[in-house]
Amino acid sequence: MKESAGLNKTAAHSILIALYAFSTLSVHAAENDMIWRYAMHPGDNLIHFSRAHLINPNDWIKLQRLNHIKDPYRIPIGFILQVPLTLVKQVPASAQAVQVSGQVFLQLGAQAPNPPTLVPLRLGQALGPGATLITKDNSKVTLQFADGTLTSLASNAKLVLDTMSLYSGGAMVDTKLRLQQGQAETVANPKHIKGNAMQIITPSAVAAVRGTKFRVDADDTHTLQATLAGQVSLQAADNEVIVNAGFGSQAEKGKPPMPPTMLLSAVDTTSLNSQFTHLPVVFDMPDQAAAVSWQGKVATDVTINQLTAEFTSAKPQLVFEDIPDGHYYLSVHARDAYGIAGYESVHAFTLNAQPFAPALVSPSAGERTGDARPIFKWKTVANAQAYHLDIAKDVDFKHIIEQRRIENTEYQAVQSLPPATYYWRVASIEMQADGRDDQGPFDQVAQFSVRPIPSKPDLHQFWIDVADNRVNIHTLPPADGLSYQFNLDNDANQQKDVWVKRGVETDYQFLLKEYGKQTLYIRHADSDGVVSAATVYEFYAYPE
Repeated sequence: MKESAGLNKTAAHSILIALYAFSTLSVHAAENDMIWRYAMHPGDNLIHFSRAHLINPNDWIKLQRLNHIKDPYRIPIGFILQVPLTLVKQVPASAQAVQVSGQVFLQLGAQAPNPPTLVPLRLGQALGPGATLITKDNSKVTLQFADGTLTSLASNAKLVLDTMSLYSGGAMVDTKLRLQQGQAETVANPKHIKGNAMQIITPSAVAAVRGTKFRVDADDTHTLQATLAGQVSLQAADNEVIVNAGFGSQAEKGKPPMPPTMLLSAVDTTSLNSQFTHLPVVFDMPDQAAAVSWQGKVATDVTINQLTAEFTSAKPQLVFEDIPDGHYYLSVHARDAYGIAGYESVHAFTLNAQPFAPALVSPSAGERTGDARPIFKWKTVANAQAYHLDIAKDVDFKHIIEQRRIENTEYQAVQSLPPATYYWRVASIEMQADGRDDQGPFDQVAQFSVRPIPSKPDLHQFWIDVADNRVNIHTLPPADGLSYQFNLDNDANQQKDVWVKRGVETDYQFLLKEYGKQTLYIRHADSDGVVSAATVYEFYAYPE
């Protein structure tokens, strides 16, 4: 890691000559930006070079004097010839849109008070200096420059192609881009041509690079920079830090860049789900030291160019609410406390959620029914022409006892179900154009049980006597697994449950608290607390 901040002009001048052949924020650096350093090849001499590359071939005399060359015809191979760019043949370069996804626009200028016009950018469209690009949600564009440099502009970004110059037929390329907002990722000078220069200028800093891969995020007040390969010079407020591969930096408007900080490692995606059968699609991020937020992008291609959805979260969870069925790739970065994104991870996954599964109505989860042929009901799903119903003895549906294709939302079991616990589920079916069924996933599973409801007690088995305000009840023992449940209401005073008792005894006694008409409800109850219909016994109590 190398850092140079608060340098005097002489020191900055020397460093920039050694490292970069392009401008910085200082006056001396701007002068160095005008120098092309050319390595002499076998057979080269100063006269031939000047005829091939200079606007005025006779300016070889200036080069001879500037480079302290004694014999213009005898120059050592590999000698670095310093050539002022003002002398070199120059034409404007262009960039080409080599990948366009989503809503990407070319902003055309307009005179006040009329707003700018946005025109959709076409794949393959050539762009000259001054072109302004704007991307919307879930959008991305990749530009290729004259030297093969690739810059990808992410969603909700704005980029101006400030300067694009081609010197001496492509012997040197100088590119300056203004990133006004959003994120741009660049693979610069992939052929490593000496002298080629590139800058990304933001409202608060300048990232100057050569032969590297890096990322820049910008808004009105902050610039975030991450170097993925090579080296980047981040310059702000007349100060500079050198950011090597694996490090990032931040520059706040009007302040020097902070010292480089190590990039977060790629998110470990090995534990992430790869098969989804319902929405939303949720990815729980693994624990990662120093990570404070996560940025996820979903695309249909592994290069993450054809975007479908994006999500940024301050907690370790990415949620994608509404994406169609298909095979996808998730690109995820963790960000540190400065907001600098770390290395990228890509995770493949498949979504098969449509047609959506219906909501199950009855039997509801945990419901007990005494009907051996229960009626199954579920809610309607839009666009579903039919439904697939499974009834099984196990939650994994390995032992399915009934399976049906049904064209409405209600079905009664054909066979009687013996007393037991069961599970049921329903999937929606849409008809494809060729007539085949497109069955969606099963989303819910509901457990229910079939248990006979106890029969109500036979009143003839009870002897009930009222004497001296005391009620005496005698009966036979209840059947195995059952108990009696008694509830007494005083109808005269509209009092409920003035006496409640549950037991398996054969004799019961209690004192009346009120006179008048009384109603005694007698029920059978099983071990699960399910009670039968009531046997009713009415009587009157009078003062003695």
